[in-house]
Amino acid sequence: MHDQKGYIALITVLIISAVALAIAATVALLGIGAAQSAVAGSKGENALQLAEGCAEDALLKSQQSGAYNGGNITRPEGTCVITVNKSGTNWTIIDTSTQIDFNRTVQVSFVRNTGSPIDLSSWQESLPVPTSTPVPTFNPLFLPVIVGKP
Repeated sequence: MHDQKGYIALITVLIISAVALAIAATVALLGIGAAQSAVAGSKGENALQLAEGCAEDALLKSQQSGAYNGGNITRPEGTCVITVNKSGTNWTIIDTSTQIDFNRTVQVSFVRNTGSPIDLSSWQESLPVPTSTPVPTFNPLFLPVIVGKP
């Protein structure tokens, strides 16, 4: 009977340790998830700031020349692809920032009359354009080696 008390104490300690380990692992994983979410939010905000800066550049180019048709704008933060749609004096600029993980698209509509300032109709962020996710490549160096007798 005395030996059974030792087993009960040992099993109790093991169960409490397992529960404590599970709680610690859960807290650690939640912390990692929160950190990843914060990084993603920061990168998304940076992509939006890039897109808005490029849209401002495109507006200036549109004001300076009625022949402006868009193209790429490269800034220190990254590159944007600008598409210009014209319907008479009504213009729409669609600007997408192109970065590795995050893209943001800004659509700006305005009226452009020669000799007068542009008249901004709308400025809005539209749905982000999906980017391709890098696909893991096969690396035979990381395969486990199984040794056996033939």
